[in-house]
Formats: sequence, C-alpha cells, structure tokens
Amino acid sequence: MKCRKIFTLLSWGMVVLMLCASCQAAKETEVAPAEAPAAESKAEEPAAAAPSEEPAAEAPAEEAAVIDAYRIAILADITSSNVWNLFGPGASAYNYVVQVGYWPGLFTLSDHRFDFVPQVAADFSSALEQEGDLWVSTIPLKEGFLWSDGSEITAADMVFTAQVVMDFDLSGNWDYATSNIDHVEAIDPRTVKFYYTEKPGLAVHEYGVLQNPIVQKAFWEPKLAEAYAALEAIANFDPETEEYLAGLAEAQQVLYGVEAEGEPIYGAYKFDKWEVGAFVENDANDSYFYNGMTIEEYASGGYHENLEGVQDFEAYGDVSGEPELSYVNGPHANSVVYSIYSQDAAVLALLNGDVDYIYNPSGYGPGLQAQLEGNPDVTIAENPRNGWRFLAFNFRVPPLDDIAVRQAITCMIDKEFLTSNILQGAAFPAYTPVPEGLSFWYNPDVTRICYGLSEQERMVWAVERLREAGYSWDVEPIWNEDRGGSIDWGEGLKMPDGTEVPELLLLAPSPGYDPLRATSGVLIEQWAGMLGFPVRAQLTNFNNILNETLGGGGNWDMVVVGWNLTTFPDHMCDFFLEEYGGPFAFTGYAGEELVQMCLEFKASTNLEEARLLGFKMQELLATELPYTYLFANPVKDAYNLTYVDYPFTDVLDGIEGLYGQQNLVVAPE
Repeated sequence: MKCRKIFTLLSWGMVVLMLCASCQAAKETEVAPAEAPAAESKAEEPAAAAPSEEPAAEAPAEEAAVIDAYRIAILADITSSNVWNLFGPGASAYNYVVQVGYWPGLFTLSDHRFDFVPQVAADFSSALEQEGDLWVSTIPLKEGFLWSDGSEITAADMVFTAQVVMDFDLSGNWDYATSNIDHVEAIDPRTVKFYYTEKPGLAVHEYGVLQNPIVQKAFWEPKLAEAYAALEAIANFDPETEEYLAGLAEAQQVLYGVEAEGEPIYGAYKFDKWEVGAFVENDANDSYFYNGMTIEEYASGGYHENLEGVQDFEAYGDVSGEPELSYVNGPHANSVVYSIYSQDAAVLALLNGDVDYIYNPSGYGPGLQAQLEGNPDVTIAENPRNGWRFLAFNFRVPPLDDIAVRQAITCMIDKEFLTSNILQGAAFPAYTPVPEGLSFWYNPDVTRICYGLSEQERMVWAVERLREAGYSWDVEPIWNEDRGGSIDWGEGLKMPDGTEVPELLLLAPSPGYDPLRATSGVLIEQWAGMLGFPVRAQLTNFNNILNETLGGGGNWDMVVVGWNLTTFPDHMCDFFLEEYGGPFAFTGYAGEELVQMCLEFKASTNLEEARLLGFKMQELLATELPYTYLFANPVKDAYNLTYVDYPFTDVLDGIEGLYGQQNLVVAPE
C-alpha cells in the first residue's frame, strides 16, 4: 500500500510539472513514451515561413489596406489534401483551418449569426414534395460562380460529388450516403434536383446534404479510374459479407490516396505550397465570387448581402435603417501562411511579432495566458466554445463495454477539482453532449454522476456499483482514515467471469500540444487506478491519436480528445452511431434506444419537436457514457493588434470557429 501512495504522489507531481511547462515559454517538456510530434519544435527554433518582414503593404487611401501575408500559427501539420479523405477519416482541425474553405456547398451558415444562407445556390430550395415514392427538392444555382481555373461551377459538379460519395459509401462529414438520397439530378447546368426515399428532416436536408462540399467533376473524374476499378472488383459480392466490406474499405483507401495537386477550388484562398513539418501557404484566389461583398445584420433579424451588379440577397427580417453589423468579404490579404509551432513557441512568435494569430483549439494555461496579457501589442478575445473535451471508451474492449465500469470510472473523475484546482480555472466542467453555449438545445438537467460527492463518497459509490455488477478484488479499495483520509488502492480487479481486468491504454495529447488534456489523461489514470483498473496513460502526438481512432488503427482503450461542433446538434447521432458518422463513431457504441431516437431526430422537420428529442438524447448519453464529458475551455483567440484586425470578435466559438476569419481579416486602420 505504501508504494501505491508514493506512486500517487509522484504522479501528482508530474501533473504540476506539466502545468508549469505551460508557464515556461522557452522550454518544452516531454512527458511521453511515444515519439515527439514532428510538428512540434523548440521555442528557440520555430518552424516558420518568412514571407515578408513587413506584415502589411501600403494601399491607396480610398481602399482598405491589403495585408501582404496573414500569418497564422498552428500546432500540428496537415495530414492530407484529398477532399474525400478530409471530410471523412482525415477530418482534423488543422486540415480544416488550411483547406476547409476550398470547396463550396449549395448553402452555408453566415459567419457571425449562423443564418442559413445560399452559397452556390441562387435562392432557397423548393419545398419538399412527393413524386411517386420519392421526396424531391429543386435548387437553382448562381450564374458566374467560378472555380479557380475560370470554369463555372455547375449542377454536373454537384451530381458527380454526390454520386462518388454514394458509390464509395463515404461517411464522416459526407451526408449523401447516410441521408436516404436515392439520386441527384442535373435538370440543366444551373438547376439541381434531390430525390429522397423518405421525407428528410432538418438535420438531413438543410443542415446536412445541402451544406456538403462540392468538387469539380472535370478534375476528379479521370483521376478515380483505379478507385472505381477496386469497386468493380466487389460488384457481385453480397454487401453484408466481410469480403465485400474489406473490398469496400480497400477501394476507399485507394480513393483517399489519389493525388490532389492542381485541383481547382472555389474559396478566397487557393493552395500554393506545403513544406511538411514547417508551413503551408495559400494564395488569394482572383476568381473568388464573394470578394468585395458587403454583409449586413439588423436588429429585426434581417440579413443582407450585396455584391454590386452581381447579387442582392436579403432574408429573415426587415433590412431598412442602420445595420447592427456591417463588414466586407475579402480576401484582404495576398496570402495566408500557416507556420507549425509547439504551443509555447507559438506564444513566443506572437509576442515577437513573427505571427499575427494563433489557431489554438487546445486553449491556454494560466502561465501562457499571463504572458499574452502582459504584451500591449497582443489582445485576447474570449467567447463561449461550441465543443468540449471528453474521455471516450472503446466498446470493443472488455470491460469498457460494461456500463457499470464506465459509470464507476466517471464517478471517480472529480471534474470540479480538475477544472478549478488543477487546471486553475482555464476550463469549466462539462456534463452533457450539448455545450451550454447552444442555449436552445442545452439540457441543464441531465444526470451528473457523483456530482458534489467527496472523494470518499465517490469511492464508496464506484466500488458498490462495480460490486453490484459482479466485479471483485484481491484487495478491495478502502478509505483509510489513519493516513489522513485517502484511498488505499484496489488490487487484482476481476471481471464477473473471474478473469483479471487487462491493462488499459489511455491515449492523450502531449503537454506540448495541449497541457489541459495531457493533465487530464494522467489524472484519469490515477483515479481509475484507485479502483484497481490497470490504466496506463500514454501522452502522444495528436496525429497518432487520430490514426488510432478515426483512422481505424484500433490501438487504444480510452482516449482524451475533443470535438468542435456544428450549431445543429445531430452530432449526438453522428459521433456514436456508425450508420451516420462512419469513422467519427469510433467507440463501437450502438445503443438501441439511441438508434430509435436518432431516426426520429433526423426526420424531424419541427424545431421544438427536435429540441425535446435532443433533451432526451442528452440524458441517455449522460447515463450510458460512450463519452465522459470532462470540460470545455472558453475560446481564447490571441492576435497581434499591430498587424491585423477583425470586423467582429464576439461570436460563438470565437475567431477560432471561423478558422481565423481568413476571408475577413484586415489591416488595422
């Protein structure tokens, strides 16, 4: 017992060291048996591109000053440039910050208020109507909406994109194959028609299919011959057989591996160069349709877009009088350079004027935040986060498929102590799949397992929960008053069938990438260990975690990661049920009650009805715990006032949620 207590003290010392690491900008602490991430570099030697010594070029007085290069620090490298992969298993914050703007959708959400507005579409879709056994909706496309090679985006591009996704059964952020789409038809070059086998709800139609990316048919069609040949090889197999599924996975991998160099894109910036492990650079796209468009928001709810001589669109309310917010779409920079740093080095680079903005979904510890706040040239914009950090359980690994185990481990995790005492207020506890910032959808009354209990009460509850489920110990955990009140750890924990619980591997990001999640991983190892679970925390490269979870590597039992979310909370289905989320549903959970709820939620066309279903889904997930929600840290966007400014900084998910406002950023006046 004495050795156990010493080990606990040593591990808590490690936690303190990791937190201190975020206070020492000139040193990066390595606490991991795994190889250090290639994307991380010492603060003294940041891997950065140097596009120009002058961050802003002069411009005529009557025009907004053009930024020579908008310099963004990122904390990990991109891993792919293949669009089919990026919106599937290759989805990551760093792939998206560089590339998500390349491809348009028929519709999008406005930057500030998240209004549902047309993008490639010329107007809203027609009402869903029944034609025979199918439900249909028709959408007109804008004229003169160009790819970066000067060719027009047409309905044929839309049809091609949907067909590839359905042929290869792609999922993740692709919705066509999971949304009861029968087919998509190009009525003419600028009219597209969707055919559904069942009437789709808001989650499927407006907030799903209609916002999916569109790719250029002319570029991709000749490149997919090998991938389609792999599909053809399994065409006569039964889709339910393992042989077919293995062949499909092989065809998908061929698709994900197709080289995308030279792909025409739509967005404000297009790819220029990528030096692996150092930086990526995008250049301004001269063909960007929305360049120079004015966006206005009104107190009435009105939304107005005006691109002189090209487009004048309004919706959602009266647009007369003075707007509450008005800004002009860019690009207002000649290029965007994304330089790869460790978190400490990124802060130093911002303080030294080497970068303009840090894209940092991990948040800042107190030490780094104090450094940022101490520099008059740097400011921090704080906003609610639409996302959270969580502990995921692998349901394919006994005993983590047992609800009693998940509830017992969750009970031992003192989120209030973690966020207040250890993370020093840098985050706040999370209990539900929907963040509090999404107030319409947030259920404040979900079950909070062991909330408010003392450490002794948590241990008693967890031990009793395991005992009731048939677990036993060689030495049962007990509360020891003789040593000042602490837990004597359990030993020899056995499952109901009498076999010992195997060692459980817990993955978490390294402290150089995210000290908050690294700290949480080490603490969870200790809390689970008190009950007798042989958990081993491995702090590792973020991209390694993606490979083992979303990438299907499978070498994990528990993992501390995080999601950024959309404003429509169908992630409660997509992150847990493979039929909706594909690789995003990496836990293996398949609760029958959630399946039924998701069928109703995805089909709902009424917001209030969907909200009530969402409340029930939150309660179910907070009880069954495929994830244990740990904390949400507010978005803190640090940028250099000397070089850049933004039309607004008060927005859910912050500047980070808009990937640095790359199409809106301007030079300071």
